[in-house]
Amino acid sequence: MAITFWRSNYDEFDATRNGGDITSIQIESGVANSMLLPVRPRTAEVGGQRWFKFFVKTDIDILTIGIDVAKYTDSPTEEVYFGLETKADHSDVEADLDKSNFRIYGGFSVVSVDATNKQITVDRDVSEFVKPGDWVTFYDSAQNRVTGMFVDSVSSDGKTITFKLWTDKTIDNTMTGSSTIYLTTLNANDYVGIWIREDIAPYTEAMEDPLNSFVCNVWYDEK
Repeated sequence: MAITFWRSNYDEFDATRNGGDITSIQIESGVANSMLLPVRPRTAEVGGQRWFKFFVKTDIDILTIGIDVAKYTDSPTEEVYFGLETKADHSDVEADLDKSNFRIYGGFSVVSVDATNKQITVDRDVSEFVKPGDWVTFYDSAQNRVTGMFVDSVSSDGKTITFKLWTDKTIDNTMTGSSTIYLTTLNANDYVGIWIREDIAPYTEAMEDPLNSFVCNVWYDEK
């Protein structure tokens, strides 16, 4: 398995200990609370924001790598965004983050497509996490990567994205998209830290049934 996910130290009560370097705890796909801890009842009631750091590790040499929220959360009252670690030695903890200026990346749904004008409209205001110059990756309904394009601009209401060049693949309103954390290299046995910002609205269900979920996808070119 070329790509694996691993936890950092998780501590909701001490921001100086939440994060840091990689641990020996591997994140398992499809396993409840493997990537994120359960939402506590009080947080679910009043709302809040949580930060967790995980690591993307490779056992092969990679030339380029993209990390996406390929499908945003199932919950109407929670959302997750990704951001790149701030220290090259992987030691950054939550207390180190300038949260008001921290660059985040996230997902959305395609509502309509105007290929002539190189535009799509989307289901939410993406202006916080889609920026001019970003690479946006598109996924089909099964979360298979289809294509990607460079962003030229985002409308003032955040609902229309204009691209620099239009893809030769078909984009339609069954697809999701994500602004991409893009890295130019990751060597075998190296890893990179990704922060998750989880936004929780008031009166969120603390014990969802079915469980809330989202999809993280990593795409890459092997060296």
